Amino acid sequence: MNEVRKRGVSVLRWGSGSLLLMGMAVGVYADSKPLSFAPSVSVSLGPSGCAQDTTCSEGPVDSTAADFNNDGKLDIATANNGSDDVTILYGDGHGGLTSGLTLTANGGPAGIASGLLNNDQFPDIVISEEQANKIGVFLSTGASTFAPEVEYDMGNSPEGVVLADFNNDSKLDVATADLFGETVSVRLGNGDGTFGDLKQVSVTGGPQGLAAGKLDSGDTLDLAVTLYDISALGTLTGNGDGTFMYAGTASAAITDDSPRGVVLADFNHDGKLDAAVATESFDTVDILLGNGDGTFQTAVPYGVGGFPESVVVGDFNGDNITDVASADSFGNDEFDGTVSVLVGNGNGTFADSVQFGVDSGAFGLTAADLNGDRLPDLVSDNIDGTTVSVLLNTGTPPTPSCVGDCSGDGTVSINELILGVNMALGSIPVSACPAFDENGSGMVVINELVAAVNNALNGCPSA
Repeated sequence: MNEVRKRGVSVLRWGSGSLLLMGMAVGVYADSKPLSFAPSVSVSLGPSGCAQDTTCSEGPVDSTAADFNNDGKLDIATANNGSDDVTILYGDGHGGLTSGLTLTANGGPAGIASGLLNNDQFPDIVISEEQANKIGVFLSTGASTFAPEVEYDMGNSPEGVVLADFNNDSKLDVATADLFGETVSVRLGNGDGTFGDLKQVSVTGGPQGLAAGKLDSGDTLDLAVTLYDISALGTLTGNGDGTFMYAGTASAAITDDSPRGVVLADFNHDGKLDAAVATESFDTVDILLGNGDGTFQTAVPYGVGGFPESVVVGDFNGDNITDVASADSFGNDEFDGTVSVLVGNGNGTFADSVQFGVDSGAFGLTAADLNGDRLPDLVSDNIDGTTVSVLLNTGTPPTPSCVGDCSGDGTVSINELILGVNMALGSIPVSACPAFDENGSGMVVINELVAAVNNALNGCPSA
């Protein structure tokens, strides 16, 4: 097994292939529901009929879930660093994925996000291009079709990419963490699929992972960015007009080295966003509880598989408590690649991780309900090869709760409504708060937002 590393991006070269099916693992915790996934299934990126390792798309590093062909079933789109393209894998509604479209990209895709960038109902795609120093925009032109890529300059080596509404105009904007440029770059969306002028904030320390959320008492979205070179997490405070302020110091030190992916969620139900960070070199996921003012408490590390690269959140065991999962590129002694799940206790602490085997080089990770059972499934993007691995959740679905009540405290807050709107726009995955997905469709629709608003105004229905 050999590794080539360039400022935080691992390119893994493994000596042998991995099994297509790997054993089921089940974990049971005190006062918690069982955690269970079916054996992982490998899905080729395609295109259809390609010869593996020669003409197949390869090197997927990140993915996003949306209904790209408008059939009511969630699909997966991957950013393929090894072949400079994007693959769309169509979902069958039962957890299966099949190779569909291949979109030609440029300059080393490193991150991917999806959302509604214009006035139609079809999700669009944005990728970061680390070698070209740009983002690439693919506008959907209807079910299963996309216009050619349109590029916009960003900072030097953009890695993490986020779509969110930074200036409260109900139009999606884009931000990237620029590793070599030591900047975070932002372009405001025009609402027609195009983006405005480039705005940048200097952020030293090797900005890598990026997540959007309301981190202080203000009314606008902020950004959390992992700083790979100095092992820290930084906060960029939103000014409300699409610009950001960075104090020049990290908001929290990471306990372990080489932080990469970051995700925001309320792990202890105090109404303040917390952070989970994949720390690559120490095989941990660090949990940082938020103080509600843009800063975080001391990181608490939890052991996972080897070299975790990315993290996602979701209620993976159906107990209405947020859990965390990581993609581990070196796996553990049993598997070449793993996905680790940390089951949340609801107070900001987590049980020991449980590892599930996937293909080697698990790098990116997406949580999405692929079969409509109200439990998030997991899809790992395997940088070393030509596949994604699907882990179907076989646990017990959560008890239906009040629509919009992400924290399970019996109320729907303004922060939760903001989260729901961003999930409806496609800028935040539904797995961040399954309580908004009343019908288990894997999407948040207008009727569910209306129900959440009513619950915020009138209180949650009695059980």
